[in-house]
Amino acid sequence: MQKGVVACGGMVVGLVLLVTAFLGPWYTMSGSGAFGVNYNVDLFLTRMAAKGTIAGQDISLSVSYADAQQSAQAAGVNTESFAVINTAMFLTILAIVTAIIAVIGMLAFVMSMGSQKTMKLVGGGFGILTFIFTLVPALYFMSTGFAQSSNGFWFSQTVLGMTLSGGPGYSWYLMIVVAIISVIASVALLMKNVGPEKATSSTFQ
Repeated sequence: MQKGVVACGGMVVGLVLLVTAFLGPWYTMSGSGAFGVNYNVDLFLTRMAAKGTIAGQDISLSVSYADAQQSAQAAGVNTESFAVINTAMFLTILAIVTAIIAVIGMLAFVMSMGSQKTMKLVGGGFGILTFIFTLVPALYFMSTGFAQSSNGFWFSQTVLGMTLSGGPGYSWYLMIVVAIISVIASVALLMKNVGPEKATSSTFQ
């Protein structure tokens, strides 16, 4: 039973990190140099946020991707990457759903609610699905260059006196962590031996 408790606790932690990853920045770009330009662009799953200084004037904006086309091009963002972000968002939502079901199954297993064999399969099986739905969008996210001036996921370069750099935000790293937690918790639960179900009997007078 101790292994089930550890697996359930790990899956709960994974779910919390997964929700945090959904809300946080997945990619970050920054630029500084010529004409006093200094900016930072964060790409979330549902919106784009930018802030910085241009000629001594502070600028800050946050827009949905549906409204971000013009602002994105001005900030040097590859607008074709919006389709990748949209796909990653839906896969992450699926990961949250499967993680919730996995936690429910693991809790039911630990608390001996229903058939333990069934709950083990539900908790472990949906935990494996969570692993897939977190790892796939993280890897898929790497397939696109998010800056117009670079095709690399990680990059740093100087263009016309401007130093430009880009790389994944903390949410992307959290997805990798959640994938690892999910597969470890699921495998640990699935490998746990379950004794035969207790038979119930009724006595009729």
